[in-house]
Amino acid sequence: MLRKTALFSALLLAAGSPLVAGASAYEQKVKASLALIGYPVDDKRLTIAFGTGFCVNSSAAKSYYVTNNHVVTDRTGNLAPNLFLIQAKAPATRLKATVLRHSVDPDLAIVAVDAPCDGTVKLSRSVPEEGDEIAIAGFPYVEVCEEAGLCSPSLLAPDAHKGKLGPILSPGHVNEAQEGTYSIIYDAKADHGNSGGPLFDAQSGVVYGIVVDVLPGYADEGAPPSTTYNRAIAMGVGLPFINGAPVTVALDVAPGGQRGGGGVTDRYASAALGSPACRTAWRSFDQAYGEWAQAHGRIVSLADFLAQPANAARKDELQPLEATLAAHESDVLGRLRTSFAAMQSSGATSIVKPAGALVDAVAASTAEDAAPGSGSAAKADAAAATRLKAAAQAMDSVSACL
Repeated sequence: MLRKTALFSALLLAAGSPLVAGASAYEQKVKASLALIGYPVDDKRLTIAFGTGFCVNSSAAKSYYVTNNHVVTDRTGNLAPNLFLIQAKAPATRLKATVLRHSVDPDLAIVAVDAPCDGTVKLSRSVPEEGDEIAIAGFPYVEVCEEAGLCSPSLLAPDAHKGKLGPILSPGHVNEAQEGTYSIIYDAKADHGNSGGPLFDAQSGVVYGIVVDVLPGYADEGAPPSTTYNRAIAMGVGLPFINGAPVTVALDVAPGGQRGGGGVTDRYASAALGSPACRTAWRSFDQAYGEWAQAHGRIVSLADFLAQPANAARKDELQPLEATLAAHESDVLGRLRTSFAAMQSSGATSIVKPAGALVDAVAASTAEDAAPGSGSAAKADAAAATRLKAAAQAMDSVSACL
């Protein structure tokens, strides 16, 4: 049973607009590169799990897309069966997708289809600076599923959605170019379905990074409040992975293209006095929390959707989705606990206490997501949200393993 709360009444809805014919040239080029990448979750009742990809190389016979590993793998970490890709063009016909390369760290994948794409993007090794105008584009889960009505068994039919799939543009700014594998922090609103999409310069359309997750410690309950803070994998990390596929890409060589120093440093590797085992576990812990935060946000978002009187009749229809989200959230909590145990066994000291507090707060929120809502539960929800935010911020402030 989902909690019913208005705390996140608008969370994870991309605050943008569809990319349309009147958009600028760079927006049109980004749109031409986009695709929805997904796989069936239940071929009878439910739907799909999906994210976004963008085309970086194309020929008459084949095109190659960058996305996240968690977009192309199921909740057990295995490559998803029957993976498909729908290009953002008319007709929006489903294509069989093949994963050429994927990795948990960095959370990236290269996907190929036997068809050309309408356009490719230019990539930049540089890191944007704080305050720079950026945008993300893709297929936010709530808008694509609920508003466009695409979360239904009909999406499993290859030709069911000709002309229906339109990507959403969400503008924003760079909050900081943080050192680390996930280095670009930005405030454009994003939903789970935006995972794997491009983060690009708002003026030129050059892609700086790949949308990946919510930044732990920045947002209430790990999900976007009125101001969203998400993070992207910088191309300084993404390009070596793409080149290893190998896939040839177009690089930005415009003047000023080296803003922000042109690269990133792994903040885990530079942690003072940290052992390699602790740094590895810390990285896994950080990534698991980011994934949990998105799963938790989707659960609360769905609860808010069903709490609206106009949507109450859809409770039975969306129950399988509710169960799938809850199962995924529970699985990620398990990975969070495993990585925490690894940090403990590595001899970490200063990092263990805040990490343990965050695990406890996550576990409490996960339990509440599975509990029936009530008037008293609403007060518990508020207390849990405060506890979780404090624990996430305390964890994010830690800069060393030992």
